[in-house]
Amino acid sequence: MNLHDEVARVAYELFKSRGCIPVRDLDDWLDAERIVLARHAGQDLEEPEEEDGPEETAEKVKTKASEESEENQEASFD
Repeated sequence: MNLHDEVARVAYELFKSRGCIPVRDLDDWLDAERIVLARHAGQDLEEPEEEDGPEETAEKVKTKASEESEENQEASFD
């Protein structure tokens, strides 16, 4: 079972235990996340590997866009 499925199962159990009140679904989900993550604290969880963090990726996109813009400006002068 993956983490999402486990959180969903725990959230549903919380939902039932709280009287099936539909407006508390976000609270049930967040509580379930805390419960599941606490269960897995200290265990090695598989996380997707990222080459760069979001900051580095955003910077690369800006740099590439800037370079392309400069190339387009140079080409329009030729």
